[in-house]
Amino acid sequence: MVILSEQKRTDQFVAALRELRAEPHSVATRDATRSTLRSIVDGHRSHRVVVANLPSEFRTLVGAALEGLSVQFLEDLPPKEVVAACAAAEVGVTWADFAIADDGAVVEVAHDDAARLAASLPIVHVILLPAGRLVQDVREAMARAGRILRESGPAVRPTITFISGPSRTGDIEMRLLYGVHGPHSLHVLLLDWYEGR
Repeated sequence: MVILSEQKRTDQFVAALRELRAEPHSVATRDATRSTLRSIVDGHRSHRVVVANLPSEFRTLVGAALEGLSVQFLEDLPPKEVVAACAAAEVGVTWADFAIADDGAVVEVAHDDAARLAASLPIVHVILLPAGRLVQDVREAMARAGRILRESGPAVRPTITFISGPSRTGDIEMRLLYGVHGPHSLHVLLLDWYEGR
């Protein structure tokens, strides 16, 4: 196994994301995160956004970035309203715990269905990912996922989802179609400035 420098690993991850038709965005500061997030949402001409699974310190940042739009933090909604909110939203914003440099997969760890719905129902999915949380390959990712599951109790066992680009499916004529069963667009904000959680 070859161990890559952090920059080479990041470059490899960005190249893999692009191959998957995902759009990487490197953000160096908190302000750049706000402006990039707003630019993505405005670029898709979106007005309804759902947000889930963020560390608490990001709620204010995301709320400020999307001021003036309809933004719903799914953890604040009664469970029976979550599906309707996600189905009506044009953009879902979620948090990724880590990602795989080799193949561009982003890994989300969710403790309820809200995060999974925010990632899969809106036509645009934006993922916030700390840039320092890249593992090299699937073997490392599975080891980390295993640790997360072992360290959680049975009553709070999370769902771990590997996301590799926008939704795509092949039809009977062997054509690859995008956005049929999920988001048409996937944006990954690599947070170079964030070192928390």
